[in-house]
Amino acid sequence: MLSPENRTLYTSALTPPPGMRFKEAIATTFSLDPAFLLQAPVHLALMATDAQQGDDLFSRFEAIRRYADNITVYVQQGRIQVPAKGKPSPLFGMLEKMIIEVSAPNGGVFHPKIWAIRFADEYEDEVMYRLVILSRNLTTDASWDLSLQLEGWLTGRRHKINNPLAHLIQLLPELCTGNCDETRRDQALRFASELQRVDWQYPPGFDEIAFYLPGIKRFSWKPPQASRVAVISPFCSDKALQYIVDGYKHIDALISRPETLLALKSETRALFSRTLHLDDAAENPDVPEAPGTDAITATGLHAKVLLFETGWDSEIVLGSANATNAALLCGKNCEIMVSLKGKKSKIGSIGDMLSAEGMGKYLVDFDESQQAEPDTQRAEAERVAENARSLLAQACLNVTCRPGQNEQAWALILSGAIPPLPGIVSGWIWPVTVPAESGCALPLNALDKELVLGEFSAASLTGLIAFELHTAHPDVTVRFVLNLPLIAVPDEREAMILQTIINRQEDFMRYLMMLLNADSPFAFSTEINADPVNGFYGLSLGEEVPLLEELTRMYSRNPERLADVAALVKNLRHSPDKPIPEDFLDLWAVFESATGVHRER
Repeated sequence: MLSPENRTLYTSALTPPPGMRFKEAIATTFSLDPAFLLQAPVHLALMATDAQQGDDLFSRFEAIRRYADNITVYVQQGRIQVPAKGKPSPLFGMLEKMIIEVSAPNGGVFHPKIWAIRFADEYEDEVMYRLVILSRNLTTDASWDLSLQLEGWLTGRRHKINNPLAHLIQLLPELCTGNCDETRRDQALRFASELQRVDWQYPPGFDEIAFYLPGIKRFSWKPPQASRVAVISPFCSDKALQYIVDGYKHIDALISRPETLLALKSETRALFSRTLHLDDAAENPDVPEAPGTDAITATGLHAKVLLFETGWDSEIVLGSANATNAALLCGKNCEIMVSLKGKKSKIGSIGDMLSAEGMGKYLVDFDESQQAEPDTQRAEAERVAENARSLLAQACLNVTCRPGQNEQAWALILSGAIPPLPGIVSGWIWPVTVPAESGCALPLNALDKELVLGEFSAASLTGLIAFELHTAHPDVTVRFVLNLPLIAVPDEREAMILQTIINRQEDFMRYLMMLLNADSPFAFSTEINADPVNGFYGLSLGEEVPLLEELTRMYSRNPERLADVAALVKNLRHSPDKPIPEDFLDLWAVFESATGVHRER
C-alpha cells in the first residue's frame, strides 16, 4: 500500500496507449507554471509519433500550434506562477488561450488537480479516456505526492459512479473569471457527457471506486464506517481532523508537515497513536541519478490520503482535499476525491504503509520541543502579500497593444483600475515573454488610468503579465502571473514568433520537413537531429531532399495541408534574415499557382 518506491512522472500519464492518438485534454490545478505547460504539447506530440527527442524551439512551436486548441487548463485566479526555469520565451504568449483562470463559487479556492485525456483510434471507432487524479499542482515542484491513473473505454450507457466527475467538468466554464469562448465551453460539455459513459478499469487489487466533490451536497464525502484510520495531509485543521477520526476505535498515524503539526492543538495530536513527518534525509536524499536522466528530488509532503480498515477490507481516499475546514467542512473549496476499496490481502494495510518496507523508513516522530515558535511578523507579511495578490487578481484589468515609437516596436498598455495595495512597499510588472528588468514599477496607490508597461517586439506581446510585490518583511515577496485580456493583437505576432526561432536556411528546411511529414513530424525531427551538422547543412543546400516529391504527394493526397506551408512562407518571406532558400521559392511558386495561392511581393 502506497509504496514510495513506485514512482511515476507526468510523462507516463500523457503517453498515448498503443494504437491510439491524442485528441484532447482538460486539466485542472490550483497553481500552474507556464514552463511546465510549455512542455506538455511537445510530449504529447513526441509520444504520438514514437519520437524520443526534439524538445527544442522548433518542436515546441509546432506542437503548441497543433495542440493549443485541444488542451485547456483551468487554474485558480492569481495562481499562475512566474516561469521558474529557463529564459523568457516568446512561446509563452502562445499559451494564453490554453489557460483559463477560475474561482470557487463559495469564496474558497479552486483546488482540484486532474487530467482528463481523450484518446481515439484513427477513425474514432474506439475512444478511450485516461483520468489522472493528483494531489500536486501543474508545476515543476518535485514534492512527495500520490496520484491515481485510471483508463476506461467510452461505452453506450451511463455509469452512475461518474456523475460527480462529469458534474465537475461541466461546471468549469461557469467558474471562469473572464470570458470563456464557445470552443472551450463546448469542449467541457462534450467531455462531461462522454465521461458519464466511460467504464473504468480498476487498478490491480481494487474492486470498487467512487468519486466525491466535497462542498457539493449531493456529491459530498463523509468518513466511512471503519475500525482503523490514518491521515496523510500537509495542511490540517483541528475541527477537520476531529471530524475525520470521530468514533473510530483505532486512530493510527497522522502524517503531516512539522509546522502544521505544531499549529494543531495538543489534544488533537493526542487523538492519534503517532504523529509523524518526513525525515530531513527523505526530503534531500543523496542518491546518484541514473545516467541520461534529470535529477528529481522529492521535497516536502504534498500527498493527501485517508486510509480506513474494516475487517478484511481497506479503503484509500485520495485527491486534492487537505484535512482542513475549507476543504471538508465549510464547502468553500472546489475539490475532488476518489475512494478505492479492496481486500487488505491484495492492497495492504495501514500497518504495511507504516512499516520499514512502506513509508516508515522515510518518517520520523514529531517532537514538539524541537520546533521553533511561529514567526508572527512573517505570517502577517504573508497575509498582506496574499491580500494584494487577491486584489490585483480581482481587478478588472486588460492589456492593449498599440504601435510603438518605431515601426518594429509595440507598446503594451495596462488599463483598468489598479486598486490600493495596503502593506506593499514596492511592486514590479512585466510580460512573461521578456526578462523582468524590461518591465516597469507598479503604482501602489489607486490608479484609474493607463500604465505603459514598455515597448516590445510583436513576438513578445502577451496577456500573461507577471507581478512582483514586496512587503516590509525582507523575506516575503509574492510573484504571480495574470492572464489578462489582450486587445488589438497585431496580425503578425505569430509570424514574428516564428522569425525569432527560424533565422537560418537550415532552420527553415527543418521546419518545412516537419510540416511535410505531418503524420510523423517529430519522428522526422528526431531522425534529422541525430546528425544535425551534415543533415541540416545538406537540407539548406537542397541536397538529397525530395522536396518536389513531398510537395507533389501532399498536393495530390492532402492539398489542404499545403496551407501550413503557405503560412510558413508568408510568415518568413520578408524576414531580414532571409531564411528561405531562393531555390525553394522558385519551386514553391509552381504550387502557389496550382493551388490558387497568390505569392506576396
